[in-house]
Amino acid sequence: AVNLARSFNERVGITGIVLTRVDGDGRGGAALSMRAVTDKPIKLIGVGEKLDALEDFDPKRIAGRILGMGDIVGLVEKAAQTMDAEKAAKAAERMRKGVFTLDDLAEQLGQMQKIGGMSGVMGMLPGIGKVKKQIDAMGIDDSVFRRQTAIISSMTAQERRNPDVLKASRKKRVAAGSGTKVEEVNKLLKMHRQMADMMKAMGKGKGIFGKMAGMAGMPGMGGGMPQVDPAALNQLARGGGLPGLPGLGAPKLPGLGGGFPGLPKKK
Repeated sequence: AVNLARSFNERVGITGIVLTRVDGDGRGGAALSMRAVTDKPIKLIGVGEKLDALEDFDPKRIAGRILGMGDIVGLVEKAAQTMDAEKAAKAAERMRKGVFTLDDLAEQLGQMQKIGGMSGVMGMLPGIGKVKKQIDAMGIDDSVFRRQTAIISSMTAQERRNPDVLKASRKKRVAAGSGTKVEEVNKLLKMHRQMADMMKAMGKGKGIFGKMAGMAGMPGMGGGMPQVDPAALNQLARGGGLPGLPGLGAPKLPGLGGGFPGLPKKK
């Protein structure tokens, strides 16, 4: 990357640099080197595979990511850009009442993909650097979100509202319609049940919502950023769910319910 930047600058002349694939630690060294050899500023960073997946380069935020300090501001901004505020407010109100359907879960899965998927979100959370090897070893793949969304989409409206009606024959139909296995359907239903129980506890004031009484903030995400527990990540990889990744203490972002859904290992 450094040699390419130097050669391009010598032959054509550049006014700035776009740095891509910033999720790797090596990007920090590349950023410093390219800035030094070209004497040109880094203006944009690529955060995805699409043409519009560009962000303004902020040295402090990038340094925070490289050093494992996370980038909570960047995560909040991404969520704000992709979130439908009215829909999120309605979802937050349902969750306060302890209501969490499979439609709500599908909405959260879609929201997760919009803000960069599991890898993108994890890269912005403090403390992830300490357990990076465990995360890599688990082989968490964002394609799992698409498979889980496909499972939910293969259900009828009644099944999404009331998963208890999903007996063996219905599960086989859903698995066939989504191109998945019955085991994956069962894992998704278990994950939803855990999250729904958590929402009910929150609605009764026993969980995160209760702790946030009187505070302006993100419903479902209490104040303060916890360190990531490797044991919890192992639970996540087994598909058991990660109930409660509380702590994205960001103002005025309603509707992001508590906890990342459980993700099995990639196939």
